[in-house]
Amino acid sequence: MSARKHKLIWSLLSCIFLLLLAGCTPSSTVPPASPPAAVDTNNNVAPVTIRNFDAAENRLDYTYLHSPVRVVITHPGATELLLELGLDNRILSTLAPYGPPLKRIAEQYSRLAIMSAQYVPSLEEMLEMQPDMIIGWSHNFSESALGDVRFWHERNIATYIMPSSLGRTKPTLDNSIYALLADMGSIFGVQDKADRLIKNYQARVAHTQQLTANIEHKKTVMVLQNHSNGQFTLYNSSYLIGTMIKMAGGIHIADDVLSIVGAEKVLSYDPDYILYVSFSKNGTEDLSDEEAAAQLSQIDELSSLRAIREGHIINLPFFTVNNGGVRTVDAIEKIGRQLYPERFP
Repeated sequence: MSARKHKLIWSLLSCIFLLLLAGCTPSSTVPPASPPAAVDTNNNVAPVTIRNFDAAENRLDYTYLHSPVRVVITHPGATELLLELGLDNRILSTLAPYGPPLKRIAEQYSRLAIMSAQYVPSLEEMLEMQPDMIIGWSHNFSESALGDVRFWHERNIATYIMPSSLGRTKPTLDNSIYALLADMGSIFGVQDKADRLIKNYQARVAHTQQLTANIEHKKTVMVLQNHSNGQFTLYNSSYLIGTMIKMAGGIHIADDVLSIVGAEKVLSYDPDYILYVSFSKNGTEDLSDEEAAAQLSQIDELSSLRAIREGHIINLPFFTVNNGGVRTVDAIEKIGRQLYPERFP
């Protein structure tokens, strides 16, 4: 099974599991028939050509003649990023977040029109919304979902696939996070804001790397997600979390696993730490570190793992691990602090 197919399968399984845990369904809100706020639709910028891809990860450039004002987003991480850049009034509709949004933008998120679809609307629903741009996961543009990106381009509707959702190219901060920020800055004419965020992130990551440099015995980390049915996902090197662990001074193990596995496979590793991909409580509140550790320790099949016995568990919510945006550097800093607390003031 290819890494990209595996990513699609477990992403859907994870989202289903998340909603089952939450016991709720995103609210059904009909998107407005006009731009979500008063936006100057003549805000033409110099035509800018952005490098992006189709669902098969073939390079496909798109030229923007003006900044989009009716953006539909099917990746909540992109929604948080646009809100961080102050682009609330460009978002026509989006999905409910996979857990609570960041506190500093929670109010803005709550005011957005939320699609009734859990993961991605139908082709017909998307056409009815009349967007001028669609931002989403790579698999959103498969034939079984929204169709090929060229279908939308022929209708003068831009598409943007989140770089962190690509499976063939190993994601890094440069080709995923910083590239995404630079693209959004160019597309929406907010280069200054995007550049400031990039510089801030680069400085913070460099500081974390400085604090975790020259460590003789680096800690090993396994990224584990529990599907509550005796099966688990071990995140491999096709996910951004592997790069994040490296940036924090850790060593990512089990990075070659390409499928959902049973407890026996998990037990074949002996990590120093487990990065536990947790799910929010009722979709409104993330698990605390203590709650996540307790939840993981209650999995009888894994109770013999040294990292669990010693309480070496790093809790990161599913939405943070798969955010591909503004939460990434926060997560790198948390990983570094928990691996090497003596190094962080």
